[in-house]
Amino acid sequence: MSTGAHGERNDRAAAERLLAKIRTFVAEQLDDDEAALFAALVAPAVAQAYQVDDASGHGSDVDWRPNALPESLAAAVRDGGIRVEGLAEE
Repeated sequence: MSTGAHGERNDRAAAERLLAKIRTFVAEQLDDDEAALFAALVAPAVAQAYQVDDASGHGSDVDWRPNALPESLAAAVRDGGIRVEGLAEE
């Protein structure tokens, strides 16, 4: 991720573009069942975005439980070898 005010603006713009693309993808490419599975897949990240920030007090306490991920989706992720890599800052 970028640092400094300019980098933060770039990160924010990239995040807004990504969310717009996700909204379009969900609306135009997924049927209702797929959209529900996609929602379960991204729920942890969305819940994290709404966690209360102790320093600022912003956000709300959102409870997300790992067991909310349907087993059929978890199995498909495992069987497909899907992993998230390269996101950690070095």
